[in-house]
Amino acid sequence: MLTEKELEAAIERVMGRLNEVNQLYIKKIAAQLLKIGELNATSINRIIVMTEMGANIREITRALATATAMNLRDIYAIYQTALDDSYTDPRFKTALESRPLPPEQNARLTQFAQNVSTQTAQTMLNLSNTTAVAETYQEAVDKAIAAVSTGGISYTEAARDIIRELGYNGLQVQYESGYHRRLDSAVRQNIIDGVNQINQNASLSMGDTLGFDAVELSAHANSAPDHEPVQGRVFLRSEFEKMQNGEDFTDVDGNRYAGFPRPIGEWNCMHIAMSFDTRYSIRRYTDAQLQQWKVDNAKGCTINGKHYTLYQARQLMRQLETKIRREKDAANAARLNGNDMEARRAHQRTINSLSAQYYATAKAAGLTPRSARLSVEGFKMVKV
Repeated sequence: MLTEKELEAAIERVMGRLNEVNQLYIKKIAAQLLKIGELNATSINRIIVMTEMGANIREITRALATATAMNLRDIYAIYQTALDDSYTDPRFKTALESRPLPPEQNARLTQFAQNVSTQTAQTMLNLSNTTAVAETYQEAVDKAIAAVSTGGISYTEAARDIIRELGYNGLQVQYESGYHRRLDSAVRQNIIDGVNQINQNASLSMGDTLGFDAVELSAHANSAPDHEPVQGRVFLRSEFEKMQNGEDFTDVDGNRYAGFPRPIGEWNCMHIAMSFDTRYSIRRYTDAQLQQWKVDNAKGCTINGKHYTLYQARQLMRQLETKIRREKDAANAARLNGNDMEARRAHQRTINSLSAQYYATAKAAGLTPRSARLSVEGFKMVKV
């Protein structure tokens, strides 16, 4: 069984490789901006600048392709483990020993896991398959050349702004809609969503074969408010379909619920639906347990004089983790840009402040800090 700790460790291996490529990306742009800064309006040869830029982009995309190939192997292994875990689920194990799944169904489940793997892989490949790297690189170079040519502000200030933006945004995935998202955030969420999709699809498929007539939703402390009322409850398959379509629905105990737009197991949902047989299965969570989690979540904590549910506090921690990583990336960029100590100290002050908020939030909410999520490859602290 792939535990949360094991899944997090696997994701960190993937993130580590992407961070290395991100550092190369910033390093190459910073080095070229330094060269441009040594020129003046008459000495800039745009052809030479563009030639160096093209060579750097090719090096970055090659590094990304190498990291992606290694990451795909890890992701396939994660998803295969998730699928294998479904077969050992206690509610299926005994039944499957006496009534194995048909070979064609096993093939379909394996194919589904492979399809989810392909979708996740495409998220990473989108970066090199689109012009996301070239566009951001080109924009940075164009701004630097303009700063040298016009002389409107000091080149140091112009380069500092360019580098800060590059470090803060990092490598990004560009979607067909034009929306951009940091590559590390997109990949992390896609891996987690993929594991949930595989677990849910396998459970429902096995339940269909074994004649299970309902689903039980997983449950956890500090749930999001839209799914908290239904977590841990049991629903006939027909009612579950209504739930997934955003319609009003009813559980097997006769409790009615208003529909909600976010389906179970999708859109950053940490719940999954598991097959359940109303004739033989026993609910995993009691009403008392679910109610206690709901009370604890609502009780929450106070942070800087403001009340937060535990779910909100956890979300605040995730936001702070992202901000801290971005500031560390920006500080790294300043170090690579001629070791700009003024910029590094400014970022360090922000990092110190955000880190203090992060650990104070964790303490107030009684949540476990995830120090690994704050780390960034190559980051070096400075005194302020």
